[in-house]
Amino acid sequence: MTSQEVNAAIRESLGLPQVVESKPTVPIEGHVCDFPLWSFSKQRSSETRLHINYEYLDVILFYGQRDLFLQDHTSLSVYRILQTLGMDPTNGMNYEYFRRDMRRAFYMGIETDRFRHPSTRQRSHVAYLRVLRQMFVAKNRREVSTFYFDDLFIASLRAGYLKRLDWEYCLELDRQGEALARFLYGHLTKRIGEKSLYMRKIPGFLSDIGLGYLTKGEPKRVNETLKRTVYPALDHLRWITYRLDDHDNLVFASTYPQD
Repeated sequence: MTSQEVNAAIRESLGLPQVVESKPTVPIEGHVCDFPLWSFSKQRSSETRLHINYEYLDVILFYGQRDLFLQDHTSLSVYRILQTLGMDPTNGMNYEYFRRDMRRAFYMGIETDRFRHPSTRQRSHVAYLRVLRQMFVAKNRREVSTFYFDDLFIASLRAGYLKRLDWEYCLELDRQGEALARFLYGHLTKRIGEKSLYMRKIPGFLSDIGLGYLTKGEPKRVNETLKRTVYPALDHLRWITYRLDDHDNLVFASTYPQD
């Protein structure tokens, strides 16, 4: 039996309802968007390597950030992008790899219900968007190419909420079978943000990570489940520490080395 089947059998024996796994989405709070998008799935990923080269987007955003604070697009030559990444800009295959990966990035979509409606402030709608709205990629790699970004993506960037995760670390966690730890890494990295600390009551934290049903059980059983699943996953995380304060708040802090 798989671990999922074992857990289902345990819940059935205890008379607890089965947990319905929601479809993987990108948990976005306000105008927050994190990469890589698939890293937030609580299910184990079949990914064993990166299929979209996000470094290309990194270079475009880095050199285009001044433009993007004033408008929805920026322009840059593919030659400069490849040169910045240490890839031979005269190698025709590198240019083909760039076009292939940018096509995939262009079709990459985001589905989320975490945006608040500007008038009602309620999360009443599901938003569908793409990171890139349009691209005009020059056939000559030395000529300037232009990249247009989605409005919601631009809003995230301008608000300072756009964060990049260490996706190699995400893949490492997935290869080790640490799907919950991978999910918690993305979840907490986003919420800690630029702050030194992030604090959350245990019931609220469990609800945030899709384990809110645990709070309906006996406190003793909740603590046992935390010690068996959530705390080991948190202990496994790199660059994030946690502690339980005197008021039953989980207090998280980032230890990621600063430049």
